[in-house]
Amino acid sequence: MSELKSRLRLFCLCILALGLIFCGVRPAEAALARKDSVNPADACNPQPADDDITLPMPCGLSMVFKLVAVPAKGFLWDMPVRPGLDDSANAGRAFYDRRYNAALSGPFALDDLPAAWRKAAPLGRNYYYLIAKYEVSNLQWRAVMDASCPDSRNLAADAARPVTDVSWYDAVDFTRRYTAWLLKNAPDALPRFAGDSRNVGFVRLPTETEWEYAARGGQTAGSQQLLQEDFFALPQGANKNDYAVYRPEGAAHIPESAARIGSRKPNPLGLYDTAGNAAEMVMDSFRFSLAGRLHGSAGGFVRKGGSFLSGDAEILPGRREEMPFFLADGPAHARDLGFRPVISGINTPGGGRPEELLAEWNKAGESMAPSMQAARNPLEELDRMLVMAREPAVKNNLQKLRDTIKDNNIMLERQKQLEAQSLLRTGVYMIETIRNYASRRNSLQSQLQSMERDVKTAKGQTLEKLRRIMDTARRGLAMLDTSLDKSLTFYRSKVDDGTQLAQDALAAAEESLGKDFSGDDPFNENMRRNLALFRRHVDLFRKNKPLPREAMQKEILERRFQ
Repeated sequence: MSELKSRLRLFCLCILALGLIFCGVRPAEAALARKDSVNPADACNPQPADDDITLPMPCGLSMVFKLVAVPAKGFLWDMPVRPGLDDSANAGRAFYDRRYNAALSGPFALDDLPAAWRKAAPLGRNYYYLIAKYEVSNLQWRAVMDASCPDSRNLAADAARPVTDVSWYDAVDFTRRYTAWLLKNAPDALPRFAGDSRNVGFVRLPTETEWEYAARGGQTAGSQQLLQEDFFALPQGANKNDYAVYRPEGAAHIPESAARIGSRKPNPLGLYDTAGNAAEMVMDSFRFSLAGRLHGSAGGFVRKGGSFLSGDAEILPGRREEMPFFLADGPAHARDLGFRPVISGINTPGGGRPEELLAEWNKAGESMAPSMQAARNPLEELDRMLVMAREPAVKNNLQKLRDTIKDNNIMLERQKQLEAQSLLRTGVYMIETIRNYASRRNSLQSQLQSMERDVKTAKGQTLEKLRRIMDTARRGLAMLDTSLDKSLTFYRSKVDDGTQLAQDALAAAEESLGKDFSGDDPFNENMRRNLALFRRHVDLFRKNKPLPREAMQKEILERRFQ
């Protein structure tokens, strides 16, 4: 009997021990499960925003896009951009890490967009495309590519991570399948061209220029950010770690995989993980960047943005990496390479678009630059000669000459866009240069006056030394007076140059530059005041009411902290 009691006691103790183990483990396991648990929102839109454009997906999921606006004054016009990265310090990459000249626009006018999307469109004359807010997640991938829907109640931990280890061909197939699904199940979710019942928007991989423009901040970025800077503008005190999943220089730990989509802060356009996490495929074939242009040999495809395996230099938007379409064992793929799609459309839809394009072409390059309007328009002269010409060969040669002049006028007008931005930037910084010279002059003048008082009581070697210092100070004052005078002369010449620009070009340049100085810190606030002051001086010159030199200098020196 005692033996039985002992056995029962031992059994109870075992049960109690097991109970304690389970009581101790289960909460920990539950906490771990909560940490690793994934729901569809985590894999589709973990960071919702008011300006999200949400499209449905198979299996009740969704994909979120952001509207990208490209300023242009017509369908045939575009915005000059300089993608790439000037990595002159790295000799091993110097032949393809260079900025190059390119152009960008979008296929959609505002009227082509669904009414619900237009509230996200910025003011002004723009053309549009859309880009995915996040990298495509594993869950979104399986919803489109698998024959059956994943169990949303029991999702794997990687469901919210970007899909990787897929080939460029797989990514293209994803965009094809997703477009086909949308047209069958949600046709009104895609943009349609006004007056065209046949053509419709479609999902595809972005071009390198589309991807980079959006990664740099799109319509929120100014000309300097787009043309010169290596990263999108960061708020004061922020660093790249806040925005990118990557391996900073010197870090020993290499992550095993990408993080969940949207785990860091977004770029100024509201896009997540354009730097780091998964590198991203684009549509374009890779070409070297040489002498400001792309080389003629098209190789593999371009990967952008760097990944969780990348260092600081590799997560810059302009960084260009070549990836082969194929390796010896089949289509190339990588464990750190994914993608995000865009929504675009054709450039020549039906409806009223052909007539608009023709009208713009007929108008393009026909007008003369403001500085040349006093001269006779050579195109008008050629038109008269074409009417009078009788010989077909003569007519043909005259028409070729006319087309050449027209093309040159178009290129000149495009160049004026960049010149206007450069002119305003020069004016803004010249205002600051004038102030700096004046400040240094005032400081030196004050020191000289102090020494003039001291010299009255100084004797011996002290007196001689003081006189030498005063002579140096007077020469410095003379040099500063000369520099101040020359700077003001140069500034006034830039103001005069501004009167030669068309009002719309000047306004567009002012808007772009204002984005470069959009911060709320004292520096940016002062730059915005400088910009407004330069524009005021241009307007006065344009009205033949220029300020005298003394008055202009006084206004520049007084307006810094107003």
